[in-house]
Parts: sequence; structure tokens; C-alpha cells
Amino acid sequence: MPSEQPPQLQTSIEIKASPEKVFDAWTDPVQLLAWWGDDSMYHSTRWECDVRKGGAWFCEGLMASGAAYTVSGEYLAVERPNKLEFTWAPNWDAPLVTTVTVEFLAIPTGTLLKLNHTGFITVQSRDGHAKGWDRVLAWVLSYTESTTRRV
Repeated sequence: MPSEQPPQLQTSIEIKASPEKVFDAWTDPVQLLAWWGDDSMYHSTRWECDVRKGGAWFCEGLMASGAAYTVSGEYLAVERPNKLEFTWAPNWDAPLVTTVTVEFLAIPTGTLLKLNHTGFITVQSRDGHAKGWDRVLAWVLSYTESTTRRV
């Protein structure tokens, strides 16, 4: 009988902005504060990013209910503007630490952002994160496309 693979998620989105612009939106604390979240769900209140292999990152924020949350990790790979890989340790799913890989692929219309999140133990955790990543990708799309100058 084959062993069951642990649950993982993969998603992607096309963004009308360069890979450099989208990569920077994912790694600059000022930009992250500008786009990661909205008041109807949750929003970040602080980001710290030591963007290098082995560097730490940290986010804290507030849920719409007022409850605090934190997410932190370590950069495993930093290849500007093509790839970010980092550990993901959210306080709501502790002690689970998973791995997120984000690729920023150049396409004629801008960037194909591909996200792969692995290391989940339960399908419920994966599915909850899938909903969260859908929101995050919509926010980064809105932010990077609205701040891209039209020629």
C-alpha cells in the first residue's frame, strides 16, 4: 500500500508588474505594511525582514476581532527577482513550521507568481492556509498593479 503524501498547496497568479517590483513588495517591510492585509480580515502592524539566506523575518498584526497574531521564519533561499523560499511559523498553528517557496517568473504581461507551501500535517491546516494565500495573492496583485506606472 503506497504511503500517503503529506498535504501541500500550490497556487499561482498573473500580475501586471515586473518580477523585480513584485519581489520587492514581498521583501520590503514598508511595502509589506502597505499591502499585507485589510481591516475586514486582518492586517499587519509590523514587519522585519533580513532578506538573505539564513536571515530572519517577522510579522505581527491584528485580526478584525482585535486578537493579535504573529508569523515568523527564516529565509532559506533569496534569488532576487526570481525566488524566495522561507520557513513559515504562525502562532495560530504552533508548533508547526512549514516551508513556502515563491517564484516570480517573467511573462510578457508581467509576472507569473507561483507559490508552493509544504510541510502541513493536516488537510485542515493546508485548507485554512490556502484561503489565506488566496487573500494574500489578491492583495499583492492589487498593490503592485495599482502602483505600477502606466506608459
